[in-house]
Amino acid sequence: MPSLNVNEAKVSVVLLTKNSEENVGKSLESIFGQTRKPDEVVVVDGNSTDGTLDVVNQYPIKLVTESGLGFGYARNLGVKNAEGDIVFFIDSDCFAEPQWIEKILPHFNDSEIAGVTGPTRLWNTSHGVARFLACVGGRMNMPTKRGFVKIAPTMNLAIRRDVVLEVGGFDETLVRGEDTELTYKVSQCGKILYEPEAVVWFRGSPTLKIASNKCVRHFIGVGQLFAKHGFNSVFVRLNLPIRGLILIAAIASLFLAPWYVPAILFTWLLAEFVYKTVKMYWRYHDRCVVYYVVFFTFWSLASLAIFYGLYLGLKRK
Repeated sequence: MPSLNVNEAKVSVVLLTKNSEENVGKSLESIFGQTRKPDEVVVVDGNSTDGTLDVVNQYPIKLVTESGLGFGYARNLGVKNAEGDIVFFIDSDCFAEPQWIEKILPHFNDSEIAGVTGPTRLWNTSHGVARFLACVGGRMNMPTKRGFVKIAPTMNLAIRRDVVLEVGGFDETLVRGEDTELTYKVSQCGKILYEPEAVVWFRGSPTLKIASNKCVRHFIGVGQLFAKHGFNSVFVRLNLPIRGLILIAAIASLFLAPWYVPAILFTWLLAEFVYKTVKMYWRYHDRCVVYYVVFFTFWSLASLAIFYGLYLGLKRK
């Protein structure tokens, strides 16, 4: 990659919105409150029907609208309309610390650095479901040292615009996981640095319904990634799908196998449930561990959507 003088580099921030009236103002305030101001902010709106546009139009942004063709399409549209050398991505329910851009930008002086990410911390800690998912996902104690990563989320990501275009942009066919796929491709041709001082705060799923919907869509996307790139553990931890298969096998064995088979399977599942719940409570001392009941049952079964995603991906080949 060509060297880049970050003192002269132009910075674009791409922000996706759709019915984000409640939180997008806070996100934009954090962007325009940066110690290193962005040169432009591109807002890609997916046909919001609430007051989102009333909020975003209060700021000096470049507004682009799209008809709801998916996250990959919307992010590509944002990159296409961005003029910066470096594109910063953040979600409309997130807000960045004031030095977010300032902490990230100097790393692009290194020609080997294609992208930079940082910690994502939960801000709506009053919601038990959100806290639980943040704990399970490791977002309650993110690394404190710099290092290189293979994938990164677009709720906290800066990347060279020319690199995004070089790798073909975001895959618009993916149900979810378009940021995982993009950064995976980028990490094959350059380095993605994790900068612990570049902090973004995110809003976790506040309800079981929202979280469950995201779970299903996430695993469909993972299946599509497997179909496209082959099995790679960087895309997902397989404990949920494996547990889902064991749970189905245990239920089926109640009718199809001797009594000791379901007894063994259900005992194993119960033992793992108790172990994981106690371990998590011991670590965080948070009653949100009660959601492990859902995590071990419904979400384990929902994760089997990975096979539907695999089917969709193979069908396109």
